[in-house]
Amino acid sequence: MRHCRIESLGSSLPRRHFRRWGSVRHAVEAGRRCLQASQHRKEAVGLLINAGVHRDNHICEPAMAVFIQHRLGINIEFQKRSTLAFDLQNGGCGMLDAAQVVGALLQNGEIEAGLVVASEANPDRHPDPRFAYPASGAALLLDLSPWRGSGFGEFAFYTRDDYSDLYTSLVSLAEKRGRIVIQRRAELEDIYLSMAGAVVEAVLTKDGLRREEIDFVVPAQISAGFLSRLPAAIGFSGDKLINCSERLPDTLSTSLFLALQLALADRRPVPGQKILLLACGSGVTVAAATYRF
Repeated sequence: MRHCRIESLGSSLPRRHFRRWGSVRHAVEAGRRCLQASQHRKEAVGLLINAGVHRDNHICEPAMAVFIQHRLGINIEFQKRSTLAFDLQNGGCGMLDAAQVVGALLQNGEIEAGLVVASEANPDRHPDPRFAYPASGAALLLDLSPWRGSGFGEFAFYTRDDYSDLYTSLVSLAEKRGRIVIQRRAELEDIYLSMAGAVVEAVLTKDGLRREEIDFVVPAQISAGFLSRLPAAIGFSGDKLINCSERLPDTLSTSLFLALQLALADRRPVPGQKILLLACGSGVTVAAATYRF
């Protein structure tokens, strides 16, 4: 069976001179770079999923994915081909969740390629000081791998809704035009770590892999402290963990795949290598996936 693979990646990294860019512009920039790096023409994209959380002007409807699709010029003329575009929100696990959705449609032959984007930008004039995510964008174009055995393996999502109050993000209407308010309890990272071991064990078991067979682990870059404690929590040695925290702050929904792009730039993957992707989000949810090159 052919697996869903990451055919190309694109990013719009946090930069000081991009401070005024909104979430749509960051998503479009990441998507544009992703399409430029791809062997597919943009007309081949049959599905576009936006997994970003914080939106320009706090728009709820229509889906931000529609704005992104339009600015990228993906099948907007309704002629021979059409593209379904929608938002999928699952916090820091959103892009991984979206990759699983695209993979299912690829396996069923519904689409030739799918584009997953995410971006974060705070549109408030006076942001909540607890909002620490710099504006950024990430994109990945997915298709069916031409090589058997390469691409995404198994996915696992572990949610503890009894911890859902540990991390919330909402738009308060107490201020004109709204304001993003973040509530993040101090013990959140401890809970992530306590859940990470179980989800890693679950995804490895589903895929029939041992820890020794994983070449490196790419986690969301939650914080330097979180990353220093993560190897012990998931049963891996520290030298297998990708830690980009000195170069890449936590960027929420874009964090995992920005870290993956940096990791692949630093160490060119070898055919046959296996990696583990790990994301954390509200809910509280921890998600993991295996991937073979």
